[in-house]
Amino acid sequence: RRDQVMRFSFSVLLVAFAVGCTTATHRYAEGETRATVAGFSEFDINDVTDRAIAALMSSGRLHPAAGAVRAVVVADDVIADTTCRGSEATGLADTLGISIRERLSESGKVDVFNERAGQGAKVRIVPQYRLRGRLTERNLRTDDDDYQREYNLNLALVEIETGLEVWQKRIHVGKLIDKKHLMN
Repeated sequence: RRDQVMRFSFSVLLVAFAVGCTTATHRYAEGETRATVAGFSEFDINDVTDRAIAALMSSGRLHPAAGAVRAVVVADDVIADTTCRGSEATGLADTLGISIRERLSESGKVDVFNERAGQGAKVRIVPQYRLRGRLTERNLRTDDDDYQREYNLNLALVEIETGLEVWQKRIHVGKLIDKKHLMN
């Protein structure tokens, strides 16, 4: 009985997260327009994390420690400062954080340091960088009474030893919601 309730609750959570705000809208990022949802979708998660990590890797700001092959980065969970609340916001933040850590690891240039696991490790590794992220949302009304929803994934790479912020990036996703499809 408890397992059934847990599975049902998890299913409801997944549906709520996947559906998000399902208002018909168009996405305008990098000159691209496509039908999508007004909320932050799986496509958006993949898009912003791909663009963010590509920008970081091409910045030339990550350097391995002396004698190391890859840089060591602590990638904090992303903070979701959006209209999503509760478990939906937590799910979005977790998914963005996991996606960023995944892309960093896949780059072949970075080892992602897990602070919890590192505390009990037999071999001590000192991370060099901390990557922090915040997803923000802003809603605007356009001249023709449509709505514009803007998301920004703001990232900052901090060198742990000095505290210097050595790289910053804002990844923008914009969505235009016409008034006839706006949910109240």
